[in-house]
Amino acid sequence: MALQTIRLGSFAGVKQGAAAGSIPLNWAEDAQNVDTTEGRLKRAKGYRAIYPTVSGAARKLRRLFLWPRSTGAVDCLVARQDSLFRYDPIGECWEDLYHYNDDMDTDTFDFLKVKIGSTETLLIGNGLEPILKWEGGDGYITAFGAAEKLSDKAVNFLELYFGRLFAAGDREHPARLYWSQAPGGTRTIEDWSADENSENVSGGHVEVGIDSDPITGLFALSNQLLIFKKDKLYRLLGDRPGNYRIVPVEAPLAQPIHTACVLYGDRLFFLTDKGLYFYDGQTVRRTAHGADLAPLLRQVDFSSAVSAACGDSLYFAVKEHSTSVHNDLLIEYDVLRDCFLLRRGLQVVDLTSCYGTLYVLTGKGEVAVLNEGTTYGGDPIQAYWETPWLDGASALTVKQTVEAVLVGTGGPLRVLVLGEAREGDSVHTLQGENAPTEFQLRSMGRRLKLRIENVNGSDFDLSGGAELLLDEQRRVL
Repeated sequence: MALQTIRLGSFAGVKQGAAAGSIPLNWAEDAQNVDTTEGRLKRAKGYRAIYPTVSGAARKLRRLFLWPRSTGAVDCLVARQDSLFRYDPIGECWEDLYHYNDDMDTDTFDFLKVKIGSTETLLIGNGLEPILKWEGGDGYITAFGAAEKLSDKAVNFLELYFGRLFAAGDREHPARLYWSQAPGGTRTIEDWSADENSENVSGGHVEVGIDSDPITGLFALSNQLLIFKKDKLYRLLGDRPGNYRIVPVEAPLAQPIHTACVLYGDRLFFLTDKGLYFYDGQTVRRTAHGADLAPLLRQVDFSSAVSAACGDSLYFAVKEHSTSVHNDLLIEYDVLRDCFLLRRGLQVVDLTSCYGTLYVLTGKGEVAVLNEGTTYGGDPIQAYWETPWLDGASALTVKQTVEAVLVGTGGPLRVLVLGEAREGDSVHTLQGENAPTEFQLRSMGRRLKLRIENVNGSDFDLSGGAELLLDEQRRVL
């Protein structure tokens, strides 16, 4: 008989699918609604609704967009399957800004902030009818471009690159990439026709690739335009039509859904069923820990995926089950620490970031600030963090837990140790940073698994990791 201590020095993210015994002790095999910043373990914050519920939310909600204006005002738009709504801060209500002729699909929608002349303008593409434009406030939505300028196309991917507007997603010409004239003089991005004075200021178009596979996304970096097709990635190089070159990126690629792609600095990250990848300016790579959620990602449904970057974190919302009405799994990726965390218990229609704050459009029709508040729209936040199976120094010995020791504040907190032969748990309120809290446990097995969870949504903050005291003895043969 011998006492043994297993110590977790800090808390990290979620790592799944690795061989038994190869997951570091401070990583979780499963966790939800926790924050492990600086190695601490906290219950994640909730969300705080900032506007009344969007009217008619029974109709399917599609997208959320916040438009910070140079005046300091922020316009909030919500797209429903049939209409665009704007929040009126004076009347404190949602107003019907525009009604669509056809219901919108989730993947046929894009917003882009531009200047036409000196006027701040929001472009709205949906792939069903020509681009719309809006100058914000209580102004009307109007049509962008014109047939005689060749800019009346129904497109849904919009990007600015070297001052020109690029567009794709034309259902009649799915592989076609359009670009506008170069702004200057009487030229604007609303004109996609040729300019008789110079090819290099003209608008135009080109078929991308040697097949008719549709373009599925556009993303502008500082020195190139990325063009996703069904199973290939291309990049457009050059700053004017005279030197445009479209070349394929020669890298194995798990094709992403464009709404699961997000720009962080000048790198494009995208989440697929094979993990998290990024484009580094030359080729596609998977992040060092990009496969940590591979078993989970192979099962989720990306059909309504949405994403956003906020600070040094990337957020991806997906359906954990294909039968889910809305995205019910929020995956958070910490770029600096290269680790994942998971959130459950909220329904996400869309995500967007504005002035360093992350906003969410929920399945209830709420526009809310994420990472604020203590609940998910009034529902308790159920949080837990669970280790992989621990076998101590050897899987040949039987372990019986004696106690777990945690340091921190909050609670009540439940500590559970799963054993192959017997499990035990204990519930306590934490005594504070200078008073370790002991959880008496009685579980047994050759392998043990430690699970820390809150009770009825209780808040907690653990520092200094955790210690597990075991009574270890050899099996009697």
